[in-house]
Amino acid sequence: MSPNSQFPEVFSPLQLGDISLKNRLVALPAGTSLVEGGVPTHGDVEHFDRLAAGGVGLIVGGATVVHPTTTLRSRKLVEAYQEAVIPATAEKVAAVHRHGARMITQLVHLGREFIGGESDSPPVAPSPIKTVRDAYPPHELSIGEIEDIVEGWRLSAENLMAAGVDGLEIHAAHGYLVAQFMSPLTNRRDDCFGGTFENRMRFGRMVVEAMRSAMPPGKALGVRLSGEEEIPGGMTIDDCVPIAEYFASLGVDYLSITHGTRGSYVKDSTQPDAVAVPSASRIRAATGLTTLVGQRIRDAATAEHIIKHGHADLVGMARALIADPELPNKSAGNRLREIRGCLGVNQDCRAFDPHLHCAVNAEVGRGRHPNVGSVATSPKDVYIIGGGPAGLEAARVAAERGHRVSVFEKTPELGGSVRTAAASPHRSSLIDVIDYLGSEMRRLKVDVNLAAGISADDLAEIRSIADHVVLATGSVAAPPPLWLDGCVTATVDEVIVGDPLGVDVRDVVVVDDGDGFWPAYNAAEALAARGWRVTLTTPLTALCSRVPAESAGPLLRRLGSAGVRLRVAHSLTPVTGSGALELEPVFGGESTVLPESLVVWHQSRVPVLDLGVTSAEKSLDVIGDCVTPRRIGHAIAEGYRVGAEI
Repeated sequence: MSPNSQFPEVFSPLQLGDISLKNRLVALPAGTSLVEGGVPTHGDVEHFDRLAAGGVGLIVGGATVVHPTTTLRSRKLVEAYQEAVIPATAEKVAAVHRHGARMITQLVHLGREFIGGESDSPPVAPSPIKTVRDAYPPHELSIGEIEDIVEGWRLSAENLMAAGVDGLEIHAAHGYLVAQFMSPLTNRRDDCFGGTFENRMRFGRMVVEAMRSAMPPGKALGVRLSGEEEIPGGMTIDDCVPIAEYFASLGVDYLSITHGTRGSYVKDSTQPDAVAVPSASRIRAATGLTTLVGQRIRDAATAEHIIKHGHADLVGMARALIADPELPNKSAGNRLREIRGCLGVNQDCRAFDPHLHCAVNAEVGRGRHPNVGSVATSPKDVYIIGGGPAGLEAARVAAERGHRVSVFEKTPELGGSVRTAAASPHRSSLIDVIDYLGSEMRRLKVDVNLAAGISADDLAEIRSIADHVVLATGSVAAPPPLWLDGCVTATVDEVIVGDPLGVDVRDVVVVDDGDGFWPAYNAAEALAARGWRVTLTTPLTALCSRVPAESAGPLLRRLGSAGVRLRVAHSLTPVTGSGALELEPVFGGESTVLPESLVVWHQSRVPVLDLGVTSAEKSLDVIGDCVTPRRIGHAIAEGYRVGAEI
């Protein structure tokens, strides 16, 4: 730890059983899908190496299954019951240990859940109760099948011990198989595995005993629990405390506390930080065990508060360390402004297309560009037109490599369309990436020019003096269609940043014309919060179809609570012979005439490329939304690539 560190508790050592941890920060289980045939690839090893090099004390590797009945057809989960995982896991352990960190592997059987992927095995569970998230009811496990799965836990533990991991963790949270046995909601058995508390805990006890039988002395064994399952009829903290006490009586070394079940446990930016801390605090007090807490904890200051006040002994992060694996080292060195914060948007990191990526860290899933980390042999004068995420990331990477960089932004503030999106209800964390990149501009002495619009003539002059030019001029909200002339209209950007001026009506119809992403929903939520009577309509057959799954449910609940009327498969059309508007069912049926309303029409944004060049021009780089409007992750990735290749 740096002697000047602001976080003495976070960067103090801890003894976990016989394992010495150099600090209290933990990389929580987060699968990479960098796996082939159930075996980690070199890319997966590199991910663990990068996490360990960033200064974390402990890494808990996840997405590791224990039995063929819980594999996916893609084989993208690590299959610990295969002997073939031993060499690859040993390589991961060696990489982690090389940086002074420790590695524990979390083992799971998904039971009736299949985390969005097809399987050639039927779902299984204590009882044949279907989950709303999957299409098929599970097969009820026989006692013989239960014993076979427990043997899978033992065999998996044996293989991982052979690979040299420092410990193991039982995933008994998030509604997976161990939790399914524990909960009366999912366990309706009347044999020795159901009914009483002792019977419902029997499967978990057998798993602990099987794993301990394969673990040499000194290896740590932990259990992850959901303090609150957050579903109707699910387990609450009052149920979790006796469960935690039971596992403590079996001699486990630590408990890892989270909230939620599948589909809700990855909290997005609209939800509170550190939500599971009160549960962890109560469980730590009840059991006396070393307690790890995670879930939307994004910085060392929060971790310091948690440990200092006795709520937990270890603090875990997942997405924050994907966004910036160097968070521990930067925090210890008081380089807080250099930390690339997680936005909590759940886009790239939860899509697994085809593996882990990150909206703000272009290296995740792609690897580090060979030019990054070395100074350019011939520094150049680089001019970047546009101060949104694409232009700023290109500037950051180019300046890191020693180029002389100037940025020109036509508005008084950096950020582009991200700044508007961050003005939406519950979405303010989006601006964190702009704050980070702006801070990097100052650190790297990039010449940033605000309120500096560039004309076609200016660009011609710049091209005559610059060694390299990058256009990152972004996009604007699309105007409403021409047939709405005569109606009172506004763009999504206009209503997100403030009420339209001079509008007397208080009814508004927000049209999502086929996008399915955040903007129309942000506009509807903003207007509802200001007292408008809001109808949101889309010709699509589903609401917010491109919003990440973990965000869609909370978003729709907020809209419903605010009184927003939601209409799917409806188009907004004019009433023939009048100035009125109606909602017409796409597939036929009776139309609904609307009261006089403001119309906020959203369709794909429009590129801003008005400087006399095209996106295909060869003598300069054109990146981000001005090529075609997409997501933050695309802008960051293109900026990173261009900055590295100059």
